[in-house]
Amino acid sequence: MATKTAGRTASAPAARGCPPGCDGEHNFDCEGNFFHRGPLAVATVPEGSAGRIFKDEKPEGPCLTAHLVVPDGPEFVDEPANISVDAGDLFGRYAELDLQAGIQFVQNLKAFTAHVEQMVGQLAAIEENKS
Repeated sequence: MATKTAGRTASAPAARGCPPGCDGEHNFDCEGNFFHRGPLAVATVPEGSAGRIFKDEKPEGPCLTAHLVVPDGPEFVDEPANISVDAGDLFGRYAELDLQAGIQFVQNLKAFTAHVEQMVGQLAAIEENKS
């Protein structure tokens, strides 16, 4: 989807009302095209915390962010909703995931998490052996 994004504002009117999950903060352009957005999901490193934030705040440290995007407006009548995932730079490179790609991404993250959990266990054993 070719994304034209201008400034983000809560005062941008929704073209047809907000869909469920919209955080009320809209990305929009001057041609009447809106991007309803769900709250950001954030996972940060090295803090290791994950949570939802409701503004475009850049967390400290490397992070992943994701949010639901629902295009709306005259130019995007046929554009599907997607999940936008990026590496913490809200205006940099990102991936747009449809339903199947979102399912695969979650499966990949679960496998990744299992590997990291295994490494944490190994690290704990190494730290314990140092004592």
